[in-house]
Amino acid sequence: MTKVELTVPDKLSKIDPTLRDELLIGAIREVAATQLKEKEEELEEAKKHIREFEEKYQRKFPNFEKELRKDADHKLHEDLVEWSFWNDVFIKVQDLVNDLKFVLGKAYEGNS
Repeated sequence: MTKVELTVPDKLSKIDPTLRDELLIGAIREVAATQLKEKEEELEEAKKHIREFEEKYQRKFPNFEKELRKDADHKLHEDLVEWSFWNDVFIKVQDLVNDLKFVLGKAYEGNS
């Protein structure tokens, strides 16, 4: 584990340490649950865009990228850039979703 220092209002620092820890852990879990819901929505949006490209070109991104000729038309290159963007979003957001699920642990059941 990594120790993180936190600056809190004086009144909070004077609360019984056990209660204070419970309050902080509860706050972190609440924010993590909210963020998880938002990130899962972003993940679904990225998946939707990726599926659209996969259906349009009948292949996965790595194959499309590898097979794209340098002299391909402008629209194909635009699709390459956009598809690459959504793949990057998917990877980044998937990592965040996994981290948030880890933070929430087994206590997360899809509701707060």
